[in-house]
Amino acid sequence: MAEQRVGVMQGRLSPRPSNRLQAFPHQTWPEEFAQAKRLGFSYLEWIYEAERASENPIASSAGRAAILACAKASGLPVGSVCADYFMIHRLAGGSPQTRAEHAAALSELVRWTRELGASRILLPLLETSAVGTPELVAEVTESIQSVCPTLDACDVVLGLEMEIAGQDYAAVIHGIGHDKVRAYYDTGNSTAQGFDIAKDILPLLPMLEAVHLKDRVVHGTSQPFGRGAANFTDFFGVLAACGYRGDFLTQHYFDAEPELSAAHSLGFVQGQLRARKAA
Repeated sequence: MAEQRVGVMQGRLSPRPSNRLQAFPHQTWPEEFAQAKRLGFSYLEWIYEAERASENPIASSAGRAAILACAKASGLPVGSVCADYFMIHRLAGGSPQTRAEHAAALSELVRWTRELGASRILLPLLETSAVGTPELVAEVTESIQSVCPTLDACDVVLGLEMEIAGQDYAAVIHGIGHDKVRAYYDTGNSTAQGFDIAKDILPLLPMLEAVHLKDRVVHGTSQPFGRGAANFTDFFGVLAACGYRGDFLTQHYFDAEPELSAAHSLGFVQGQLRARKAA
């Protein structure tokens, strides 16, 4: 049986931004392909964010060609795209015209993602883009449903990331009602909300597309793996027991030594997977 893929979030192999944990690495993105490959990661998750969006290589044909060239030279593909852009350009809230424009931008990102050979987009519905009322859920459902024909045409999955209880999370996905809209679960964010991830994941297992792995304290910030409150031992046990064979993506805490942090994070995940296989 093939080993499960473990990818790394773009930017985790570059100097950390001074004011936040995650940002597109405009100056160093080409080097991250070879770095990630050397460390043993299976793929890279590309970041598309609102800040300087037009300067992101994914947003131009020449830029996408450059991305593909780096992927080919390094032997490391872009496996997915993190669409942080839509935390600002939201798919719920605002006028119907604005929502339609943002949904059209998501359809365009789906086409760019397919051009890179990636099969998945992470859509964060949390923090500034959270859908905490029935009205917002109805609006985001309408927006995403309008993108579904493009998902079908491009054979791309839209993985929703949310910070609500698993049962409610699953209900949102069921309400959208399309097989290419699935769950992209984040262990750290759900832990920070006070959920036991080994139990919280259960309603999402039938629709689980991929997992973002990070450790956080309850109601607090990201920590290196093993120093937060995430119940990884039971979480990986649940996934193994149900036969989950999808991807994992490290979105780990890092600071002054990005490569060392990334290597530690990959080792932690591989150790969890080996332990479940041996059990």
